[in-house]
Amino acid sequence: MVRQGHNTAFRALFDTYWEELYHYAVRVLKDGSAAQDAIQGLFVHLWESHSELPAVTSVPAYLRTALRNRLLNVIRDEQLYQQHVGNFGAATASADDSLLDAIHLRETETALLQSIDRLPARMKTAFYMHRIQHLTVAEIAEQLGSSEQTIRNQINTALRRIRLQWHAVSILLCFILR
Repeated sequence: MVRQGHNTAFRALFDTYWEELYHYAVRVLKDGSAAQDAIQGLFVHLWESHSELPAVTSVPAYLRTALRNRLLNVIRDEQLYQQHVGNFGAATASADDSLLDAIHLRETETALLQSIDRLPARMKTAFYMHRIQHLTVAEIAEQLGSSEQTIRNQINTALRRIRLQWHAVSILLCFILR
C-alpha cells in the first residue's frame, strides 16, 4: 500500500518501525540528532520514491538495510570532513606568515569550523558536499535522497547562518581591536 501512495499505510510503517530504527541508528552513530536526521531522510526518500520501491518480503530487513547504508554514508562524510579539516589545518600551519597572522588565521579557521559545525546535520552535510567536495546540487540531492530544491534551501540557509555568525564576530573583533 505504501508503494501505491497510501498515507495511512506510510504512517503505520513509520509508527511501527521508527523507534527500532532510531535505537539502531543511535547505537551506530552515538548521536541522537544525527540518528533522527538519518531516519527522517530515509522516510522522506521512501515517500518521495514510493512508486519505485521494490517488492520486499521482509519490511524490517529492507528498512534496516536502507538505514545501514545511510548511516555508512553519514560516517563516511564525517570522516571525510575531519580529513579536510586536518588538511586545512596543516596547510595553514605551514604558511610563511608572521606569528600574528598565523594566530589570526587559526582563530578564523576555528570560528569558521565552529560556525559550520553548529549547523543541523543534514544542512552541514549538504553545505560541506557543495562547498568542500564541489558536488553539484543534483549530485548532492541524489546522494542524500532529497529534492534539489531542498538541497538549495539547505545550502542557502547554511550560508545565511554562517554570514550572520561572521557578522557578529567581525563586530566583536572591531570592538576588541580598538
